[in-house]
This record gives sequence, structure tokens and C-alpha cells, in this order.
Amino acid sequence: MNMKKCLLLALTLCFTFSLLTIGVAAEEAKSTGVFGTNWSVGEFVSLCIGVGLILVAVVLCIIKRKALAEALRAYRSEMKKITWYSWKNVVRGTIFVLVAVVAIAVVVGLLDFVFFELQHVLTK
Repeated sequence: MNMKKCLLLALTLCFTFSLLTIGVAAEEAKSTGVFGTNWSVGEFVSLCIGVGLILVAVVLCIIKRKALAEALRAYRSEMKKITWYSWKNVVRGTIFVLVAVVAIAVVVGLLDFVFFELQHVLTK
């Protein structure tokens, strides 16, 4: 990934985050607001913090672009070295995890029910 693409990706992510922040702040608008807007103080502060973090990220990406480009090249190189599991193994592992989570949830739920009923009987 060249530097122009990386910078474009970072700017796109920052722009998306800022639109999301503005959208959330505008959605939760109050009748009385800050600086003539309909935003509460908390929403305005969170918006300022979000925009400030985005600006810091963009400035750091611009200042450290050579280091960032080298890190992305190293990342790409390492990603090529990974031996990925086959689709069959991924499906098996996913099914195993789901079954284990459901089994543990059932056991914990039954224990909770038993202890609740035992407490109810003992406190009557």
C-alpha cells in the first residue's frame, strides 16, 4: 500500500468518525444548547474531543509518514507469511465454540436457578 492510499484511508476514516460523532450529537439535541446550537455541553465537549483526536491522528500520519509507510510494508509482508486454516477447520472450530458457550450458559443458568430456589426455600 503506497503512502497516498494510506493517507487517503486515514482521512476517510477520520471523516467518517467525525460524521458519526456529529450525527450522534445532533440526534440527541436538546432544546437549549451551547453557542446557539441545540447541543448540550456534554455533546459539544465530546464532539470537540473527537475532532481533536482526529486532527492529532492526521497530523501524526503526515509527520511520521515514512515510519508509517515502513510499518505498513512490514505488516503486509507479515500477512503474506501467515498460514491460514482451511474453511473446514474454521467451521469446525466455530461450531465447537458455539456449542461450548451454549453448554456453559445452560450450566450457569441451572446453577443460578437452583441457588435461587434454595435461597427462597431457606428464607421462607
